[in-house]
Amino acid sequence: MINRRRKAGAVLAAFAAAVAVWLPATSAQAAGGPVVHIMVLRDHIGLPVPPAVDPPQIGWYLDNDGPGTAKDVAISADLSDVKDWVTVDGKSVDSFAWPAIGSVPEGSSAGYIADVNAKPGTPLGTTGKVTLSGTSSNGTVVSRTIELTAGTTELKVNKLADRKGDKPGSTIESPITISNTGTLPAKGVQLRMASTIGLSYADRFSNCAYTTVQAEAATQQALCTFDTVVEPGKSYRLDQPLKLDVTHQALFEYFTDEALPLSGGAPTPGDGPKLSLVAAGDAGTDGTSEGRQNIDVDSTADMVAGGDTAKGAPGDLVHVDVSLSDHGPGWVYYNKSDDQPALLLTVPTGTKAVEVPKHCSVWNEDAKAGTGEQTPGAPQYVCNPDPNTFAVGDTRTFRFGLKIREGARTTTGEARATTAYGNTMAFDDNHANDTAAVTVEVEGSDSGSATATATPSASATAKTDGNGVGTQTVATADDTTGSLASTGSSGMLPVAATAGAGALLLGGALVFVVRRRKA
Repeated sequence: MINRRRKAGAVLAAFAAAVAVWLPATSAQAAGGPVVHIMVLRDHIGLPVPPAVDPPQIGWYLDNDGPGTAKDVAISADLSDVKDWVTVDGKSVDSFAWPAIGSVPEGSSAGYIADVNAKPGTPLGTTGKVTLSGTSSNGTVVSRTIELTAGTTELKVNKLADRKGDKPGSTIESPITISNTGTLPAKGVQLRMASTIGLSYADRFSNCAYTTVQAEAATQQALCTFDTVVEPGKSYRLDQPLKLDVTHQALFEYFTDEALPLSGGAPTPGDGPKLSLVAAGDAGTDGTSEGRQNIDVDSTADMVAGGDTAKGAPGDLVHVDVSLSDHGPGWVYYNKSDDQPALLLTVPTGTKAVEVPKHCSVWNEDAKAGTGEQTPGAPQYVCNPDPNTFAVGDTRTFRFGLKIREGARTTTGEARATTAYGNTMAFDDNHANDTAAVTVEVEGSDSGSATATATPSASATAKTDGNGVGTQTVATADDTTGSLASTGSSGMLPVAATAGAGALLLGGALVFVVRRRKA
């Protein structure tokens, strides 16, 4: 439950970086003191008519430009312009003051929220302004104005069915419809579309701006502007289907779209014809605020394990670089599960891992997962790349420090391309390169050939102090595929996402995933 006082403001502060780019900057300065800006998530708020049980909110946070900490900061709202038809937290008042914040350090800080509602009987289209202002004992607080309107513009897009089996080189055509389920017209619309990098827009239109954003999943964005008035209760469709080309690197892709009332100017006109909205009847009831279409392409990605060789004498500390690479043809953004690509290292017999790299932890064979601990001396470690997306040609390297034990002979361990839960990657159909040798050549060894190190069994844990000089019992590999026997989760449960990023909201989304085990 959101704390409706200051703790609620912490939620707002989390969005500060994403929101700041959409908000106008101010330039007020205080002589010798810090300058604090009141930042809002929305500078125009539509109020439902009749009033809503769960009303919209005025939400703000603070951004201190410095220099130094602003002291004794307090924020209030002037409601005199809207008092006759607006309530704040259920009250009709001329002004509303939040509890004093006190000290505000440089940078972004949490703020507050307050419920706002239109009084019953308020005519649709009534507008007014609320001014947020503040005080500080040693600085300046720059005020902010929010416009309130009785009535809402609720723009929805139609849901697009998920797709499977499209091949690289094909083109996907999707009809897009925008509906207004609110009570006020939208005097123009912005259609924001985004897709992962395995897809590209087949057509370019003069009223759309195209950009590429490098985020966790690099996205191709298109912002299209329409001056069409979208009336309440009506729907409008693009005058032609949206066309997306499936590129040679496509594998697990998605497309998102969102319609917003037009605000500000149109993007710089580009080349090509103009994309238009045309009337399409009554507003649909099955629309969504932000659409997301998952597109699983009929392709593969070859994930390759990389090994290494080191030389040293007993007692020496040597280093080996093991790696995980994507040899394509598809890039890997596995948005189906948290069973992400990983690398499993079996430490060569006669050596002890004493330096464990970041993102690698002790492998727990019983749990089929990493423990999260970087304890030295374990027989196996799993490395989970961060980020876990792989462009074609990407390589993630992990350096381990191995100490050669007394009496050790030249020995070989193994690096294995696997998943975070020890499964075979379903999208990789070439398992010949899933494993690679990790060899330590021991000087003075009575044998010039390497002794193969077997994979430790479930009973081999960190308590054994790593792989000793003697032979270790093993869990056998699958002789048919060369990979470990299939165990652990299937890695095929769908994700549930928020959307601003929508869950994978562009620029910043959160993805919640569920893990299950095979029967």
